[in-house]
Amino acid sequence: MTYLTILIKRDIFTFLGLVRAEMVDADANAKTITAVIKHDPREGEPVMKQFDTGLAAIRSYEEAIDTSISRGWSVVYRGAPLIG
Repeated sequence: MTYLTILIKRDIFTFLGLVRAEMVDADANAKTITAVIKHDPREGEPVMKQFDTGLAAIRSYEEAIDTSISRGWSVVYRGAPLIG
């Protein structure tokens, strides 16, 4: 499961992603995580926040989009990643 939202404000693009993936540690132990990823080029490195439940991650993702829109950002794309 991966969803992404691309937003624009003036000439700046930002990215919000909602992902469920398996993280593998150094001992080859796999753990499923659900996280929200944000990349704002003004802040440098992307930020990833993990959540205990998928519902909490979805809620945070939706709130981040709503907050961005209220701060003047416009949604360019929202949905599943496009391939190709």
